[in-house]
Amino acid sequence: MKKNHFFILLLVIALISITATNLFYSFYIIADVREFNMSLIVGNRTGFDVNTEKLTFGMITPTGSSCTRYVFVSNEKDYPLKVYINFYGNFAEWVSVSDNYFVLNPGEEKKLSFSASAPRYAAYGNYTSKARFVFKRVI
Repeated sequence: MKKNHFFILLLVIALISITATNLFYSFYIIADVREFNMSLIVGNRTGFDVNTEKLTFGMITPTGSSCTRYVFVSNEKDYPLKVYINFYGNFAEWVSVSDNYFVLNPGEEKKLSFSASAPRYAAYGNYTSKARFVFKRVI
């Protein structure tokens, strides 16, 4: 009987520890998460889009052409931030960024270039994806 109480107590302590760690990580380590829509048109000619609300790469051909957009990222916090950028969606693997996994010090700004290029097998059409920026505290 005492053995069962001991294992239940250990289980409760483990669950409380896991929950506390998760809350600490979610509310203290991660400072911000931002997602931006991205779009790309694969077609028979090249064109550009100057939309500033999302990362629009315009129209490119599947013959090795590419398009580049620039984004400025700044840190207005009073502590340094690690910045991670992930892509997901139906053309995420076609996108690259000039710098990823970097530290922004307080007041610092960084210019990033995002490039998209369609592979030769890409079908004509409209493609959408997302860029997720994760800002973490440096500890």
